Amino acid sequence: MELAKVYEVLVSIVGKDNCITDSKTIATHLVDWRGNYQGTTPFVLLPSTVESVSKIIKFCFDNDIGVVPQGGNTSLCGANVPGSTEERMEIVISSSKLNRVIGVDTDNQSLIVESGCVLSRIQEIAYENGLYFPLSLGAEGSSQIGGNISTNAGGTNVLKYGMTRDLVMGLEVVLPDGSIYSELKGLRKDNTGYDLKQFFIGAEGTLGFITKVCLKLFLQPLNHAAALVAVKNPKQAIKLLKKTKQIFGESLCAFELMNSVGIKCVEDEMPNFKIPLESSYPWQILIDLENFDSTFDSEEAITSFLERQLKESLILDATIANNNQQRNEFWRLRHGITESKKLSSIGIDHDISVPISKIPEVIEQSCKKLEQVLGKSDFYAYGHVGDGNLHISKSKPKTMDKATFQMKEEELTRIVHQITVDLGGSFSGEHGIGVKLKNELEYFSDPVKIKLLKTIKKAIDPRNIMNPNKLFD
Repeated sequence: MELAKVYEVLVSIVGKDNCITDSKTIATHLVDWRGNYQGTTPFVLLPSTVESVSKIIKFCFDNDIGVVPQGGNTSLCGANVPGSTEERMEIVISSSKLNRVIGVDTDNQSLIVESGCVLSRIQEIAYENGLYFPLSLGAEGSSQIGGNISTNAGGTNVLKYGMTRDLVMGLEVVLPDGSIYSELKGLRKDNTGYDLKQFFIGAEGTLGFITKVCLKLFLQPLNHAAALVAVKNPKQAIKLLKKTKQIFGESLCAFELMNSVGIKCVEDEMPNFKIPLESSYPWQILIDLENFDSTFDSEEAITSFLERQLKESLILDATIANNNQQRNEFWRLRHGITESKKLSSIGIDHDISVPISKIPEVIEQSCKKLEQVLGKSDFYAYGHVGDGNLHISKSKPKTMDKATFQMKEEELTRIVHQITVDLGGSFSGEHGIGVKLKNELEYFSDPVKIKLLKTIKKAIDPRNIMNPNKLFD
């Protein structure tokens, strides 16, 4: 179909103001967050109702037009980037105007919102109603809940509350043929066949367009405590994690590991931010606790606990947040690593997950083998050690040109992923597959798994219009 005719139809559905053709505006929808993937599209659509989404997708299904769902555009694997070509058009459907709050059920502890609601807004809505939504990540001020669900986002509270899929009670999804699947009942028990919502959680928009979600909320914690702790090495960190779990149990919601390279990067790139502990310590851990007992003094308990660990030489130093502002500063350090690293240097990033016991080994082996191939340069290791999810990155050596470095990306990626898989881990912990890891998915997965994934895709999206060329070809 001619471009002019496609434009005419799309405008009839969403209106001229919501069918973007301006190149400057479109350009903001064509690049992933890290700037590694550049796409093309003639149109970015901004529908505001599920009915308009349904009409758009039905039209694309009938006319063999690819559809790329896009939320806050914070993908780290290129899952949000359109790949329109002369052979096949791909259009972007943004969920930005699908941002209404449908309702809060405080007794059921559930919330129904449209998929374009920004994560931080959802947290605020829960708080305003005396409840708590635990999904939290560095991009929460811009990422949208539909994208969080589509990538099965992890974040900082997985240790206690689980991944995004554990927080979703129901979905409304526009399927590739334009039909609407809607299950928003907010039920905790429903054994009526397959749990269909799970097909769409983590599917990266390849099976449908999420329009509404029913989220599980929790009671607000009555008090918090947080500490930054310095340790000699990851082995000591794992020992400390075990002891922290033994003492605090379900009160422990985050246990974040950071090496000195990442902390020093924050110190250099955020000069107005005072590092709470000296950046010279080889490793630091952010411990975050929450408690539902108003009589329990969390700060006193963690102080006493850390004093014992100092006496036993398990930790080198520690500082405890005296108030919520200081606690937020600790988290600002942790979240600041990703942004600071992006500003300071070019690197190859890995999002891996291993059994907690294997964390020291995967760090040691990755650092050693990457240096053998690449030479001396900054090695970052940080992440959610409490649930086994690490972010490893090797920076470009100062003496190496950018082109040469980028040519080594495939080799270096395979090294880290092979180490990870050999240790019983996964090469994608929480960022998804997208474009970046398609080859890795095919290479490392059981052929039966790949067959099942492709069978599901073919059954739900027989014309391959939904986010084509993501996950697998």
